[in-house]
Amino acid sequence: MPRDTLIDYFDDLASAKGPFLVYDDGFRARSHSYVEVGRGARGFSSRLAVASVRKGDKVVFWSENRPEWIVAFWGCLLGGVIVVPIDYRASPEFLARIAKRVAARLILVGEDVPPPPEGLDIPVWRLHELEWRDGAPPAVAVGHDDVAEIIFTSGATGEPKGVVITHRNVLANIVPVEREVRKYRAWARPVFPLRFLNLLPLSHMFGQAMATFIPPMLPGIVVFMRGYNPADIITLIRRRRVSVVVCVPKILDVLRAHVLRASPDAALVPIKQPWPLRWWRYRQLHRLFGAKLWAFVVGAAPLDPELEEFWSARGFAVIQGYGLTETAPIVSVTHPFHIQAGSVGKAIAGVDVKIAPDGEILVRGENVTGGYFEAEAETAQAFEGGWFHTGDIGEIGPDGRLFIRGRKKEVIVTPEGLKVFPDDVERVVNEIPGVRDSAAVGASTTADTAGERVHIVLVLDPGVDPDAVVREANTRLEGHQKIRRALVWPQGGLPRTEGTGKLKRAAIREWLRTGAVSAAAPPVADKLAAMVAKYAGRGDLSPATTIDELGLSSLERVELMVALEDAFQTRLDEKAFAGARDVGQLRALVEEASKGEAEPEGLTFPAWNRSLAARVARRVALPGFILPLTRAFAWVHVDGRQHLAALQGPVIFASNHQSYMDTPVIMAALPRRWRYRLAPAMSKEFFAAHFFPEGHGLMLRLATSTAYYLAALLFNAFPLPQREAGARQTLRYMGELVDDGFSVLIFPEGHHTDTGEIDRFRPGVGMIASRLDVPVVPVRLEGVDRVLHRTWHMARPGHVRVTFGKPMQLAGADYEALATQVEDAVRSLPSTPGRPVDPQRKPQLSS
Repeated sequence: MPRDTLIDYFDDLASAKGPFLVYDDGFRARSHSYVEVGRGARGFSSRLAVASVRKGDKVVFWSENRPEWIVAFWGCLLGGVIVVPIDYRASPEFLARIAKRVAARLILVGEDVPPPPEGLDIPVWRLHELEWRDGAPPAVAVGHDDVAEIIFTSGATGEPKGVVITHRNVLANIVPVEREVRKYRAWARPVFPLRFLNLLPLSHMFGQAMATFIPPMLPGIVVFMRGYNPADIITLIRRRRVSVVVCVPKILDVLRAHVLRASPDAALVPIKQPWPLRWWRYRQLHRLFGAKLWAFVVGAAPLDPELEEFWSARGFAVIQGYGLTETAPIVSVTHPFHIQAGSVGKAIAGVDVKIAPDGEILVRGENVTGGYFEAEAETAQAFEGGWFHTGDIGEIGPDGRLFIRGRKKEVIVTPEGLKVFPDDVERVVNEIPGVRDSAAVGASTTADTAGERVHIVLVLDPGVDPDAVVREANTRLEGHQKIRRALVWPQGGLPRTEGTGKLKRAAIREWLRTGAVSAAAPPVADKLAAMVAKYAGRGDLSPATTIDELGLSSLERVELMVALEDAFQTRLDEKAFAGARDVGQLRALVEEASKGEAEPEGLTFPAWNRSLAARVARRVALPGFILPLTRAFAWVHVDGRQHLAALQGPVIFASNHQSYMDTPVIMAALPRRWRYRLAPAMSKEFFAAHFFPEGHGLMLRLATSTAYYLAALLFNAFPLPQREAGARQTLRYMGELVDDGFSVLIFPEGHHTDTGEIDRFRPGVGMIASRLDVPVVPVRLEGVDRVLHRTWHMARPGHVRVTFGKPMQLAGADYEALATQVEDAVRSLPSTPGRPVDPQRKPQLSS
C-alpha cells in the first residue's frame, strides 16, 4: 500500500469496515464506524475551506478525548491545515499564548474545558457540535514534508517550544509498526475485535498513535471515556470487553490501589508460574476486569519496575513504549510476545539509537523532527551531527533492548507524562515578594508513590510564610506545574557552582530526599484530614488550605476522591469534587454526601429481557392477548402520530400517569416499529417484596416476584427507584437501553393521579433527557383512569385518548426547568372534551 503522506493512510482508514470510535460519557455510549469517521472528516475539511481556513493555516485543538477530535484532526490534514493540539488541562491563558504565537485561524474546544479568554478575536468552534456530514475536501497538494502538527510544551512564563511534525515523521513511525502488525493479524482474528481503552490525551503524540494510527491497522475499536475514576474504568473495561488499556503509569498506580481493595486475590503474594497458572491464581481479579483484558500499553512517563511487576505477576502483559514528541513519538516498544522486565523494547525499524559517552540516548531517523517552531537556537542545541539529544540516560543490552536509567536534563516528568521545566516554576516563585531564591526539583511525595512531583526549596526573608508563597505561585502555574511541597533551605544561600552560578540540583534533591524536615505540623485529628495529608504529603492543613496549595494533579484528586468514598461509604460527584476550593469545602462535600444514601451495591437491572428468547415471547404475547385485551377495555383514539413518522429512535416518551393500564394503552397507540423497541420504567418500590423480601410473607414475595418477572418479560420493563439511591446506576442502564436502540417510557409525575389532573413533573426527566442527549416526545393520556382507576380491581370499558406531541431536545443542567418544559408540553396537548386543557398547576413542592 502506498504511504507517501498521511492522506494515503486516511484513505484506507475511511474505507475500513466495522466500528471505530466509541465515546462513553458515563451515562451512554456513542459509536462511530470507520466509514462515518471518514465521512465526517471530509465534511469537516469542506467546512474549513468554506470558512477560508487554507493550507498552511493553523487550527488549535483544546479538548478532552472524543471522536470529534479525531474527525477534525483528519479533516485538517485533508486540507493541508496544520493541527496545534493543546492539553485539555492547560489554562485558558496558555491557550491564548499559543493561539497568538502561531497566528491561529480557528480554535476547536471540547465540553470539559473552560471558555477561551475574551479578546482573542479568533473564531471558536465547539467539537461536540460538529456535524457528521460528508463533503468534498479542497483539492490541495499535500507532500510528505508538509507540516502536519506543531505540539507545544507547557510553560508558565518561559517561551514554550513547538515541535514541528511532518507527514514524513509520522509515517516513519506508522509503516514499521504496520508491517509488524500484518505478521500477526491473521493469528489474532479469533479474538477480534480488539478494543483499546485510550486514556492518554490526544494532545500527546503517543495518545494519537494509539487512537488513530495503530488500531486501524487491525482494524480495532478505540474507546474514550470521561473521567479517571478507577471503579468506572474497570466497569467500562468489563462492559465494553476491552482488550488493551492505553495509559500513563499513574493510571496503573490508581488501578492497583483500587483492586487491592476490591479484589481479595489481588493481594496474594506472587509465585513464579507459567502464564495460565498466574491467570488462575488471580482469576477473581481477571473476572473483575472481564475475560478479554490482557494488556496494558504504558507510555509518556517512566514506569516504576515494582508497578510493572505487580501487574505482570498477576497475568497481564505490560507493554512499554519509549519516545518523545520530537520522535513522532515512538523510538522503541516492547514486543507483546517478547517482554523483558525493565526494558522499553527494541528500536523500531528505521530508527537508529546509540548511547553517548556520558550515557545520553541519541536518536536518528526519519521520525525525528526537523526542529522547533521559529526557534533556530533551540533546534541547533538539540541536534549534533544529525543525532537528536533526548536528555535521557540509558543503555542498550546485548540483544538490542533499550533500558532507561534516568534523566540528564533537569526537566521534571510527572507520573502523567507531563514535563515541568524547573526554570518556569522558579521564575514565578522568585517574583513573589519575600522570596530571595528558589530551586524547583522533582521528588516523590511519599515512599509508596511512584513518579515525581514539583517540590520547591526556598530562601526567604524573615517572617515570610512558605505556604503563602506556594498559594500565590500555584495560582499562576499550570495544573501539572503546581508545587506540592515547600521547604526552607537551612544554610543561607542555595548551593551553586563556582563561576557559572548554576544551581546544584543534585545536592538539593539529595538533601530533600535524606535530610529535609518540614515545619512541625500539628497532629492529624480526624480521618478526612489524615487522608488529605497522605495524598498531599504534608500534615500542616487547615480548613482554609486551598486545593491549589496541595498541588494535587487531576489523577491524584481522583485517587483522593475514591479513597474518601471508601472511607466514608458514600459516593461523591466527580464534578463537584473537582470544584472544591479548599479543605473546608472538601469536608462539607463529604459530610453532605454521607448524609444521603450511598449508591446501593449490587443494584441490578434486567438484561435477560432483551435476549432473543424474550423478544420472541413479546412478539407472541403482545399481539396475541395483551393488546387485544387492552383494546377490549380501552377504546383508544390516537392523535399526533405524524410527529413520529419522520423521527428516528431512540427517544424518551414522557407521559402523565393515570392508571396501571397506561403502559399497555401507550403500546397499543404506538406504531409497530416503536412498540417492540420500547422499555417502560416501573416503580421499583411497587415491587418492594421482591427487592426487599425481609419483613414480607412468603405468598406476597412469590406474587410480587412473579409480577416483576412477567412485567420485565412481557413489557420489557425495568425498575426505576423513586425514593432510594441508585440514580447513577439507573441512568447508566437507560443509556445502555438507548445504545441498544430502545426508547424509554417514563412517567415523570412518579405516581398515579386521582381525577386525571396533571401533577408536577419531577426533575429526573430533565436529567435523563439532557444526560442521554435524546429527544423527548411528550405524551398526554386522557380517560385511562376511567377505564381502570388506581383504586379499582377490575377495568370498565371506555374511551381513551393518546396524544403524541412534537419531539423536544433538552440541554443544560437546570433539570427542574427542563422538567417544567416537558410538563408544559404535555399540558398543552389537546385533552378529551369535558376536561380542562390545562388544569391549574398545583403548588410547587420540594422534591
